Order: sequence, then C-alpha cells, then structure tokens
Amino acid sequence: MPRFMPANLPVYSIPENPLDPTVLPSLLVADDSVGRLDERARGSVLRGPWNERLLYRNACAAMHAQNCLVYLEDLVLLDGFAFSGTIYPELSAALGILKLWQRALQDSASTLLAAPMPGEAARPLEWEMKADDAGAQERPDFFYDPSWDGSARLDRWRAIYRATADLPPLLAAAFAWDAWNVLAPEQQGPWRAPLLAALVLRARSKTKHLLLPLDSGQKLLRKRWSAADGQNVRIRDFLDIAAAAAKLAGTELSGLESAKERMCLGLRSVRKHSHLAGLIELIIAKPLVSIPMACKALGISKQALRALIPKLGSTPREISERKRYRYWTVP
Repeated sequence: MPRFMPANLPVYSIPENPLDPTVLPSLLVADDSVGRLDERARGSVLRGPWNERLLYRNACAAMHAQNCLVYLEDLVLLDGFAFSGTIYPELSAALGILKLWQRALQDSASTLLAAPMPGEAARPLEWEMKADDAGAQERPDFFYDPSWDGSARLDRWRAIYRATADLPPLLAAAFAWDAWNVLAPEQQGPWRAPLLAALVLRARSKTKHLLLPLDSGQKLLRKRWSAADGQNVRIRDFLDIAAAAAKLAGTELSGLESAKERMCLGLRSVRKHSHLAGLIELIIAKPLVSIPMACKALGISKQALRALIPKLGSTPREISERKRYRYWTVP
C-alpha cells in the first residue's frame, strides 16, 4: 500500500542507551526463544522442508499486514503450478513475497543486506529508487510522490544498520526493522522490513539455520508498527513479535516431526522404488497438497496417487471436504 509522507526526509536515530529498562525483559525472552529454536533447527532432519513450509504462511501474513487477504491454499497451489483459478492482484503480490523469502533462505544474508536493494541480490536499485528515469515519469503522481528521494532514504537506513554493529543481534534487527518503517525507502509500503530484520538475525548468526517468520509472529500477536507509539514501545513490540514467531515455528517443527514419524511407518511394507517416500516429503514441505500438485511433483498419475494416500494412515487430514478439489495437510 502506498505510504504518503511529507517531501522532506524523515530522521531516525538510535538512542545513546538502547537497552532501556522497559525493553530489557522482552529482549531476554526473545533472545532465549530464538536461540533455542535455532539450536533445535540445527539438529533437525526436517530443517529444509520445515523452513520451506514456514514461508507460505509468512507470505500470507505479510499481505494481512497490508490489509489484504490471500488464501493459503491459493498461494501453495500457485507456487506448485496447480492453481486453476483467477490470479488476483493480492495473490500475485503474495507470490512475489514468497519467492523473495525463498531466495533469501538460499543466499548469504550479509550479501543480501549489502545489495543495491536490500533483500534482493539480483535487482537493480534503479528499478525503484530513481524518480527521474523514464519509468518513474510514467507513474501517476496520485500514487507516487516524484520528490520521495528513495535513494537518500535508503542511505539513511544503511547508516542506521551500520550503527547497530555493536548491539545484540535481536536489538540490531529491531532497530533495522523500526528504521525501515520510519524512513520508508520504498513508496509501496514497509512490507520489506520483516525480511530485513530476519536477514540481520541470520547475518549476525543468531538464526543460522532458519529465517525467522516475523510476519507470522506479528499476525499472531495482532500487533502493527505505528508511528504514534514511542520508539521504545516499537522496539519492545518487535521483540515480542520475534518471540512469538519463534514459538510458532517451534510448534510447527514439533508437529512435523511427530507427523513424519507416524507416516513413515507405512514405508516398511512398500517396495523400494515406491513414490510413498516422496509423497511424505512433499506433505511435510507444503502446508497443503492437492492431487494435481502431488502428481506434478512426483510424476505419477492420479490413480497411482489415490492408491498411495491411504498408506500414510490417518495422519494427513483432508481439509477440502469436496471430491473435486481435495487437499491434505499435516499435522
């Protein structure tokens, strides 16, 4: 959503004593929660599919923060090339956010933060930042302010990010998140702030084995960044969001570990070249699985898939309640 601000550039600064007494309790809780989650992720055999799965709900939550509704099943099916409906604008935007987080999960966090557009290694800065190029001239002034000066705003954000080098990782991520919201380098809104905060945590080795789904944590707590709140309140809110995101991700990991253990019992009675193991991995990695999506991913027919599903036992739940469009999910 476009964000209208005065033409003069906003100012942001880190206080001399960032460890305010009102912030410290939330920092300790978030630091413990996030640290424990990363340690669990380090030793989990499901780290890859679990990380992939978290990003779908996080993308939907990112759209929710912009007052847009995107159905989880639509996003999963579209990403799996099995969506047969009409692609609405919010769904397209959610897919873009999902792909951005997926690439961020694979790339170096430090490299992405140093990119011309933070979070996107392969995207030229000029696409969004130059207000005097031909593309910007075609933008209607009703939606875009030609005097926004996104490059100067981005430079100010980078200065804040560099100034957090000596702060604890979670506090550094909190100020990077808050500064992006205040300085607003992009006119399209602050949707990128949670991604940058997650990358800061990863670059500082606080979350070596995951990207913390901060949008999901924000949706769970029903908290939103507000300029009307004081800086300490906003920093405390971020730390609470980080703790909630860690709790949510940990619960998801526990459920997936239990679900895979139960489903793998069916592998004992199948032949060596069965697609059952691949189906289990797909159900673990995706929030939901449809018949066309699974057939495309596994390269099998609908009849073969229908024969495999009962072998998984009662762990996968059918959530569609329609014979024509059938979806399964765990846990």
